[in-house]
Amino acid sequence: MKRLLFVILGALLLFSTVIIGCAKPSPTSGPSPQASPSAGPQYGGTLIYVRNTGLSVLGAPMDMPSFTWYNQIILPVLEPLIVLDRKGNPVPWLAESVDVTADGRAITFRLRSGIKFHDGTDFDAAAVKYNFESVINANVAGSDVFANVTSMDVVDKLTLRLNLSKYDARLLPALAMSTIGQMASPTALAKPATADTAAQLHLVGTGPFVFDSWQRDQFVKFKKWNGYWQKGKPYLDAIEFRNNPDVPTSLLALKAGEVDWVENVDPSDFISMQKEGYTGFIASDIFFIFSIFPDSKNPNSPFADLRVRQALEYAIDREGMAAGIGQGTMNAIYQHAVPHDPWFVKDQPQLKYNPQKAKQLLAEAGYPNGFEVPLISDVRARKDQVTAIQSYLQDVGIKTVLDVADVPRITNYTKDGWQGLLVPGFPNADIFTGWIGLYNSSIFTYPSLAWPDGWRDGMAAVIAEPDLNKRMTLFSSWQKKLYDGSLIITYIGDSPRSLTDGTVMDHGFYKDGNMGYWEPWNVWLKKK
Repeated sequence: MKRLLFVILGALLLFSTVIIGCAKPSPTSGPSPQASPSAGPQYGGTLIYVRNTGLSVLGAPMDMPSFTWYNQIILPVLEPLIVLDRKGNPVPWLAESVDVTADGRAITFRLRSGIKFHDGTDFDAAAVKYNFESVINANVAGSDVFANVTSMDVVDKLTLRLNLSKYDARLLPALAMSTIGQMASPTALAKPATADTAAQLHLVGTGPFVFDSWQRDQFVKFKKWNGYWQKGKPYLDAIEFRNNPDVPTSLLALKAGEVDWVENVDPSDFISMQKEGYTGFIASDIFFIFSIFPDSKNPNSPFADLRVRQALEYAIDREGMAAGIGQGTMNAIYQHAVPHDPWFVKDQPQLKYNPQKAKQLLAEAGYPNGFEVPLISDVRARKDQVTAIQSYLQDVGIKTVLDVADVPRITNYTKDGWQGLLVPGFPNADIFTGWIGLYNSSIFTYPSLAWPDGWRDGMAAVIAEPDLNKRMTLFSSWQKKLYDGSLIITYIGDSPRSLTDGTVMDHGFYKDGNMGYWEPWNVWLKKK
């Protein structure tokens, strides 16, 4: 009955928030989420893409020190050195190869030849060094991955070597999935700019499009560059990002034929508009995983007892939530990974929905009549997810008193501690750097959580391991300690949902789990 209840609720409730060696590159190879017909790509048209997550700043990475997730917006202009394959290996892009020494003390980038920035400046090793130094000097978020880089040597015009005091496994993924790895013209970056002029002066890259215009929190427009290094590309004449925090209004614009693509669509709208003939796609190469954090380190908390934490796991009907709230667009999640992740723990027991087992464990722990605890969530949370969690816990005797915090307050809980259950509304991205950021932050330490003994040293060893296979094995072994102790309880995995008018082809959105990645050089519009 509980599962049926949330299937019905999922249809009715619309609350949502945003929610080492390298292979030779093949820039145009591999299937895209939208496969092109046999007729092949067509030239022309302007892609209009509506976001709901802000457009408050724009410029080169050094101009946006707190906005490293804007890599998706600037990708048409500023391309990355590398991307990643599904296992986490670096795949060259502007770099032709990446070599890491066995001890991890040197990383050498060999660059593609013959590439120029839009202003005619050569793309070379000196330009890459200049870009790295610009994000370090601007203290761009995530640039701390350069902390172990002791020097940068321009070996020759197309070769740059980073010398490290010790290896940091976060460095290459950060170059692949954030702004710090996107290359701008040093000539352009040297020009003094303000927040209002940075986009015009500093957005000068090697990409298939050039900057045209923008209006803060409204739109940014890019137009085709005919000098792009991939001959015959791009296919589009222009790309326009629009910002609108109100997704229903954006969907009305899609229905009116005013836009082509709307992101972060609620499951109900996603299902209903597909029935009306619109094209929906889910970026299933990436998951955003929601979790529950019990205050297990508090000796006076019921959750200090493993049996109570296990009861919490058995009380939650993950499959019911995924089917009801997600309507087939979400997944039940039992660990901080999905099977295609290289750190996935195989044969890990899944404590699936079993309210009788939950009640039994509570009784064994000394709580035959249950107990009452705070449940702290935040304004970003889906109300239907929080309601479901409360209802499931109520059914086994755990009464929760809901406290909906604003973002600063819940952020403080992750730094200073909390009592009861912490259920953040913002998920964690299912990528290696995402989990390392959660597990090993020096600021957001989740001090009320009883981290396993030796955890900090264990995470340091993971980060310092240059061999990918050894690193993932070590990472999995440490994560298993979390799962065995039911210390962080995952419940839902949600992938980005988008709707298009059916004309947007070969976009490569979040391909192979690369955060913020898509393929503006390949995307094209099918004629209606």
